[in-house]
Amino acid sequence: MIKVVIDTNIYISAIFWGGKPRQIIDLGRDAAILVLSSVDILREIRETLLIKFRLAPDDVERILLDLATFTIPIEVAQSIQAVEDDPDDNKFIECAVAGQADYVISGDRHLLRLKEYAGITILNAAEFLT
Repeated sequence: MIKVVIDTNIYISAIFWGGKPRQIIDLGRDAAILVLSSVDILREIRETLLIKFRLAPDDVERILLDLATFTIPIEVAQSIQAVEDDPDDNKFIECAVAGQADYVISGDRHLLRLKEYAGITILNAAEFLT
């Protein structure tokens, strides 16, 4: 089965706007793909929803509980410095390497510019769906 790591911007787009990001989330929810996540990724999603989108803490917790129903927690033990322009994005590469993912799905130009890391293909949502 295909294993993917999904960037925060894909989760946020799926939550608020649907479209191709929602299709990817639905593939995970339907167990058509395995979605890997980490503590750092979930922390970023939480902070983005609370701070940038100003959702109520209860709503954020409900969203994170929903994500927990179809994501596989990965313990990241190795620090990787792959994204020089935005080191904060390394968390997605670290999770993908630790979980032996096939893809990282992102809308972030810093990650997309890499195209590939350690055999893991980095694609945007539309590219992944095709």
